[in-house]
Amino acid sequence: MSWQEVAVNHRRALHRIPELGFCESRTSDYLFSALTEMGLEPKRLTETGMIADITGERPGKCVVLRSDIDALPLAEQTGLSFASQHPLAMHACGHDGHMAMLLTCAARLVQDRSFAGTVRLLLQPSEEQPPGGAAPMIEQGCLDGVDEIYGLHVWPQYPVGTVGIRAGVMMAFSDKFRITVHGRGGHGSEPAGTQDAVVIASQIVANLQTVVSRRISAFEPAVLTCGTIHSGVNFNIIAEDAEITGTVRTLSGSVQNIIENAMRDIVEHTAKSYGAQALLEYERSYPAVVNNAEAVKRWVSAIDDAVTVVENLPAMAGEDFSYYLQQRPGAFLFLGCKPYGDEWYPLHSPHFSVNEDALSIGAELLYRVALNALSSPPIPTP
Repeated sequence: MSWQEVAVNHRRALHRIPELGFCESRTSDYLFSALTEMGLEPKRLTETGMIADITGERPGKCVVLRSDIDALPLAEQTGLSFASQHPLAMHACGHDGHMAMLLTCAARLVQDRSFAGTVRLLLQPSEEQPPGGAAPMIEQGCLDGVDEIYGLHVWPQYPVGTVGIRAGVMMAFSDKFRITVHGRGGHGSEPAGTQDAVVIASQIVANLQTVVSRRISAFEPAVLTCGTIHSGVNFNIIAEDAEITGTVRTLSGSVQNIIENAMRDIVEHTAKSYGAQALLEYERSYPAVVNNAEAVKRWVSAIDDAVTVVENLPAMAGEDFSYYLQQRPGAFLFLGCKPYGDEWYPLHSPHFSVNEDALSIGAELLYRVALNALSSPPIPTP
């Protein structure tokens, strides 16, 4: 069986059994069994997260390869013959592919242990749902004795055979917020004397659109998105309360501070102008993914002439791989997985599916970057 066939088999089996963060019991059992069958001794660090060490024939560095294992709360609409067996869970972010590539890479490393050092496989739960699974895995010792760490993510914007990477900020700070508005309800036919939460919330959403456009330099990337707004109970009742939720994405801490402070001003004063009250709860979630320049070189040197490398612009998506990079030098890479033809779907779409031709490429890159890192001088810890 070719390595491509190995990867496809793993991916399809895992795609059928998607599970949400910290509930990945069947997925975790599958991974534990697959690693055990290779002759490895996986160790659970959390209920569903685990590590497994592959030791070479001589002592040396310890390098981590990480894969996330959780899925998203989506009803799959791909029509695949191996579609999700769970009606409200789907691997819509490619984590099935990440696990398949890591298992395939592991099989190759187990087959040839002529390297010096240790490759640690890190299979992490709950990347999709902050506060995420990286921090608990770190607390349980997944980075103990580790010199460097590497990871990748499928990227449907790039065709198969293309990878994106850059030194420095690779992915954004990922924050979330909740705004609660409290006004004064009443009869829909008699708005005078009320403080209409629907109107106030709508005005807050409109005013928040000026934060990025008027408070942030045009040379500083930033995103402020209001994702939900909920208010009211009936067509003829003026709502007393409203709730808005959303996300903020930035590439620097200074811009993050400006946006949070501007939001507080707008929320408070917009509500006050209507005689109402509003509260902003702002949660700083995943920090930015910052690639180490020397670790990026390890990735680039792992890529042969058959793969095109582009210097990726920072992505405004977030990733809790960032927590590992705060502890150890390493780098994160985007792996092209765009389907052939003109039609493609983004990550987190119920129609998204990994182009399986990318799997063997990703497994090969993981294999090579691990060997490159093991044979290279240590990178100073940040």
